[in-house]
Amino acid sequence: MINKFNEELLKHKTSMKEDMEKLKTEQDVLRISYTINEKKLMDKIDSSIAKVIKKHIEGKESEILMKIWINEFKEIINDFEKLKKLKPKEFSLRLNEISDTIEVFKQKLLE
Repeated sequence: MINKFNEELLKHKTSMKEDMEKLKTEQDVLRISYTINEKKLMDKIDSSIAKVIKKHIEGKESEILMKIWINEFKEIINDFEKLKKLKPKEFSLRLNEISDTIEVFKQKLLE
């Protein structure tokens, strides 16, 4: 009787282990599917947002670039006091960066 009970218990344990392995495999498959679907959804969302933004700014590119340029220029003016305190080489490098930034904006506006 005890042997029979032990055999039944062993069968039950083996069956449970197999069931647990199946469940783990299914769980892994679900995780992978979820990750793939999440990625697809995020790509669709990104694409939709990009389309909406593109649609809203169409024809207003120059105006938007001008606003960005103005904001950059305001930042440059605000930082100018800090620039005056720099050493001559650092000051020159920073001025070159500013000049390059302004040149990029000019090119964008002319396009």
